[in-house]
Amino acid sequence: MKPEFPDLDRLLERVARSFHLSLRLLPRAVRPTLSLAYLLARASDSIADVANAPEGLLIELLKGLPSWPHQFPSALESLAGAERKLLEEMPALLEMLRASPDRREIESVWETIRGGQIFDLKKFPSPSPLPLEEARRYTGLVAGCVGEFWTDVCFKHIPDYSLKTRDEMRRLGFSFGCGLQWINILRDRPADKGAGRVYFSPELFPEVVSITRSHLSDGGCYCEAVRPRRLRAACRLPLELAAGTLQKIEASPTGRGIKVGRAFVWKSLAMSLLR
Repeated sequence: MKPEFPDLDRLLERVARSFHLSLRLLPRAVRPTLSLAYLLARASDSIADVANAPEGLLIELLKGLPSWPHQFPSALESLAGAERKLLEEMPALLEMLRASPDRREIESVWETIRGGQIFDLKKFPSPSPLPLEEARRYTGLVAGCVGEFWTDVCFKHIPDYSLKTRDEMRRLGFSFGCGLQWINILRDRPADKGAGRVYFSPELFPEVVSITRSHLSDGGCYCEAVRPRRLRAACRLPLELAAGTLQKIEASPTGRGIKVGRAFVWKSLAMSLLR
C-alpha cells in the first residue's frame, strides 16, 4: 500500500521559519516541486547534523536516502520534534518524488546537496579551518546548485520567467545560493567552532564578508530579472533577510544567536511584494 502523501505546507511550516513564506508565494506550476526538493534537502541535512553518531554511518545513510527504509534507523533516535517528523515522512516524500514530473531535476540537485553534506562530514570536526577555496566549493555544493535548480524548474514551467537568458540566470542563481550559504556560515561561526567546524580563518572575516556581499549583489540582479511579481517576491524575500542578517553580523562579528526578528521578516515580505 502506498503511503498517504503528507501535507507539504504543514511540514514546511514546522521546519522552515522564513523560507516557508517564499514557497507560499510560488504559483502551483512550481510550488510542489520546489517545496518537495526543499524538504528532501532539509531531511538529509538533519541526518548530517546528528551528534554522537559515527561519521561512516551517517555517510552511509546519506548515500542510501533515496532507498530510505520504512523502519526508522536506530542511529537517528536522538532526533525529535520537527526533524523527526520530517524523517518519519520520508517514505511518503519519496513516493511523491517518484510521481513528480520534475523527478530528474529533484534527484539531481538532491544528489549534489548530499555530496556537499558528505564533504562536510569528512572534513569535520577538524582542528584547522578549511582553505577558502574548499569553503567556496562547499557553498556551491549545498546551495549554489539550488539556485541553478530553481532556475531550471521555473524556466521549464513559467512562460516568460526572466528578462535574462536561462544561462545567465543559472549563473546568477548559483552565485545567489552561495551567498545565502555564506550568510549561514557567518551567522553560525560561534556554534560551529564549538563543534569543530571552522569554515575559514578568523583573519579572513573581512574577505568573506566581501565575498558574501558580491554574491548577494548577484542575487539582486537575479531578482530584478524575474518577471512574475509573486515569483520575484519569493526570490527577493531571502535576499532581504540575508542582507539584514549580514548587517547584524558586521555590527557584532563575534556575536552568538544572530538573527533578524519576526517584525523584520514581515516587513521584508511586504517590501518584497511591492518591488
